[in-house]
Amino acid sequence: MLSKQTLALFKALPQQALGGTYGDVFWSLMPSTVYVATTELPCTVYVANSTDEDREYMLSLAVWRDGSVITEYTVRVDDLVWFPVDADSVISLPGALVVGYSDAALVMSLFERERGEVVDVVSVALTSSGSAGLPGLPGEPEGPPFIPPFPGYSPGDPVGIGLSSMINAMISIMIVMMMMKMMTGMTK
Repeated sequence: MLSKQTLALFKALPQQALGGTYGDVFWSLMPSTVYVATTELPCTVYVANSTDEDREYMLSLAVWRDGSVITEYTVRVDDLVWFPVDADSVISLPGALVVGYSDAALVMSLFERERGEVVDVVSVALTSSGSAGLPGLPGEPEGPPFIPPFPGYSPGDPVGIGLSSMINAMISIMIVMMMMKMMTGMTK
């Protein structure tokens, strides 16, 4: 689990970058990934409960192609459909996904038990040939939204960093720092 300081950093990030009020889900996958159907896709899924109450969550995977769901899966955590996440904490779920399709969108939904609804969603475009022919993600316009990296920036300027890239980099750095701290603690 992440420390209180790291969780405070997650709370400080813009709400659009993470999920909703009742839980957040994010993963180590890039928005577009080259994928060969039925092979293992290593990833780590993170579920954050930034509320001050313990909550139970469920993860669901759906494969989308041409605007409709091809198939859905429930993700078991420690052999449970509903799994607990303590208040003000983040759990990491390392593993691998195996999907029977490429050239499709893979969408993971986070359900919160008490509310009985989806509280956050994360998605990735699985392509067999790189960026050519990316499938459209459900409910999203074709192409990424324009997020100005700083005031005064306009499209066509030669400089800019996207918000999602910055968040992915921050999460990666925090995970590495936590791992290093755990390793130094083990060696003392």
